[in-house]
Amino acid sequence: MKVSIIIPVFNKAPYVRECFDSLVGQTYPDIEIILTDDGSTDGSAEICDEYAAAHDNVISIHAHGEGPAAACKSGLEKATGDYVCFVDSDDWVDTDMIERLMEHATGGPEEMVLSDYVIERTDGSKTYVYQDIAPGEYYQEEIMEKVIPRLWGLEDRAVSQSRCMKLYSMDLARNNINYPDPDLKFAEDAAFLIPCVLDADRLYFLDHAAMYHYRFVNDSAVHRYTPYLTENITRVRSIIRKAISDKFWDEPETMERLLEDYRAESVIQLIFAIKNELRGDKPGYINKIRNLCKDHENAEVIREKPVRIKHPFNLLIYHTMKHPTRLNCRILRLLMDLHEK
Repeated sequence: MKVSIIIPVFNKAPYVRECFDSLVGQTYPDIEIILTDDGSTDGSAEICDEYAAAHDNVISIHAHGEGPAAACKSGLEKATGDYVCFVDSDDWVDTDMIERLMEHATGGPEEMVLSDYVIERTDGSKTYVYQDIAPGEYYQEEIMEKVIPRLWGLEDRAVSQSRCMKLYSMDLARNNINYPDPDLKFAEDAAFLIPCVLDADRLYFLDHAAMYHYRFVNDSAVHRYTPYLTENITRVRSIIRKAISDKFWDEPETMERLLEDYRAESVIQLIFAIKNELRGDKPGYINKIRNLCKDHENAEVIREKPVRIKHPFNLLIYHTMKHPTRLNCRILRLLMDLHEK
């Protein structure tokens, strides 16, 4: 069976060769590599064309700055594989990753094979991240009972919400690629991955298979202030609710249970949003955090959907979410400044 590998590319020239080399060197024989440049201006687009000219199974396509979700969709429109993987252009993978993923593919139209990853830092240190779920096969009833409850609402993700380090049957990917809003600049992965899991008939989790290398970059959206993050979180929340309603409209009890359970994810998302505001400009950050916590829907979910938090700084944020005083906001800002110096 053929595998399409889609790599959205935007201004990652220092990293793309390492990424592309890890893909053209895959041990699995039947792959196509689709490089979807999204209007790069740093030479990344030319590198994509260079690899396409040098390798018969590499395709280079060019978009116009429409964002990673649109770039992935463009790649899927060109793909001819039975399965698809996504790789971010500043990351890289083990050369046997596709072969090892495909060992557990059955040819089913709605299945996924999920692996693990390594966080790679510029100082050479690594952190291996393994999904906190028993390896092996999960079918529909087990997905509902054992996987989906661990997909959201947890401080440390039991199942990664990244679209990467996973193998999707092509039909499953195409049926869900329209959920991510093209304007999303943060958490677009979750807007694709969660609908795929909700749709899947079969999931296979590999056992401690960290074959995907995630490059830790300090200027990425999760490590710096991003003015659009809170709005994006709200959009993603709406997208997941729509996906649940779309897929379980004929099972109203299941639909209502999933919608209610998903509310716990809003608490986790608020922690990200408050961290983001703490990185923002000092004038106004207190009011922004207080407004977030006092928003009617947010205040209700904070009150009604308790979550387990264990990381000390997140515990302080969670306390502030319940008691958004100016003093608590100032303490958080001071600790954030000290931690990130």
